[in-house]
Amino acid sequence: MEDTRICTTALTWQPEGKRKVGRPKTTWRRTTEKERSELGWNSWVSARAVARDRGKWKQCIGALCASGHEEDR
Repeated sequence: MEDTRICTTALTWQPEGKRKVGRPKTTWRRTTEKERSELGWNSWVSARAVARDRGKWKQCIGALCASGHEEDR
């Protein structure tokens, strides 16, 4: 994927500023980082390598969607 694509920009974007004192809010980036580590991918480079193989990617994401997000229910 090119560096100019919106999904690449979303993964690498670093917001400026600081949050107020207290419990940190759950963000999209923190959620994706948590899910990535749950799948055993130590970096975005390894996640991108898996994403290149459509069959392997669908298997990994399907397992994540089936087993995760109990807190959302």
